[in-house]
Amino acid sequence: MAQARLISRQDYDKKEKYFFLIPQLRWMLPALLSIILGSPNNLHALDMAPSGLVKPVAVVVYVDGEVADERFMPPFIARLRKSLVAPVSATTRIYIPPTKGTDARELLNILIKRFEWEREPVTIRVVIVKRGIRLSPSNYSFAASVGGVDTPFHLSMVSLAHLQEFDKNGDDINPEQTAKRVFKLVAKNVARLSGYDSSTKCLFEFPRDVLQLDLMPESFCEPDLATLVAAGIVRKHPQRNVSK
Repeated sequence: MAQARLISRQDYDKKEKYFFLIPQLRWMLPALLSIILGSPNNLHALDMAPSGLVKPVAVVVYVDGEVADERFMPPFIARLRKSLVAPVSATTRIYIPPTKGTDARELLNILIKRFEWEREPVTIRVVIVKRGIRLSPSNYSFAASVGGVDTPFHLSMVSLAHLQEFDKNGDDINPEQTAKRVFKLVAKNVARLSGYDSSTKCLFEFPRDVLQLDLMPESFCEPDLATLVAAGIVRKHPQRNVSK
């Protein structure tokens, strides 16, 4: 299994100093990385399915240090492991610096340079953050991703801002519900980052609020499921309603 390498905060701060000397690079970074690092086909021999999808070698989950209640993580990770073929691991917390606003693109570009993508171009990294994010024209977004079969980076970010509900003590009132919500978003984005972008059914629906997200099924529908199974991305019969 591929081992994720996280750049230290000291190295990150050093890189951050020079990165923001030219603010425009924040919006150009994905394209620049593709040019500098090259296509993943030039870096590693990818496991390509006949459908043209890329089979991830691993899915690594990171949690923002701002997240206080992580009790949703065990059932969330269990769901991913039951659904996905690639090994799933949860690593240590990640430090993410404050941002001026909620623009998801800015945060994605900050996160992209935290990892050494050239070493593991087919590892999908999932970062779970507490802060709210937004992709225009939406007022808020549950998740955002960047990458695909033609890029060395495959990054998904999920915001807990509208997914996690708290009691008066600041504890998650329903960690199992939070786990279900995060799972649905991550499972969909793993498929998208693997190159599957031809459906809007079931897990591929676009929920406009938490109610719609809760009503979505926890599995892919046919013919999407058959395609993803054949590509070695998801399992044929994922176990549902996993709590541990």
